Amino acid sequence: MGGGWPGGGHGGYGGRGAGGGESDEDRQKMLLFLQPARQLTIAQKDPEIDINDDADRKFTAFTDGRKVEKSKDASAQQFDAKWDEYRLVVEGKDPRGNKYQRSYEVLEGNQQLRETIFLKVGRNSSEISIRYIYDLVSPPKKS
Repeated sequence: MGGGWPGGGHGGYGGRGAGGGESDEDRQKMLLFLQPARQLTIAQKDPEIDINDDADRKFTAFTDGRKVEKSKDASAQQFDAKWDEYRLVVEGKDPRGNKYQRSYEVLEGNQQLRETIFLKVGRNSSEISIRYIYDLVSPPKKS
């Protein structure tokens, strides 16, 4: 894989009372966690997959089972990941401490990438699924 994947939706996160007594900073962290990128650039160097977005965030997923350390820098994160057939799957905890699963898969025709975020939130672990679709844009031709 390579090139860019622009065109993610303009989703948001809302809901009155969802934050309870959380601070503005905590709410902002959650918004950044859920906000889709406008463009992704993905490079695969087995067993490492680098995902960079247009907001200068870099996510590195390792699929070889190595132990990765959690970074305090939200713009440069490393994750232990796995392949579930053709989907790259990353699991972790969101800024509120809820478990999540984020997956990336190339859709039929190899012209789109789907990013899915699956969250379990609240006391009753309500399940939320958010999907973003990115269209393939080929890198510019070198002359």
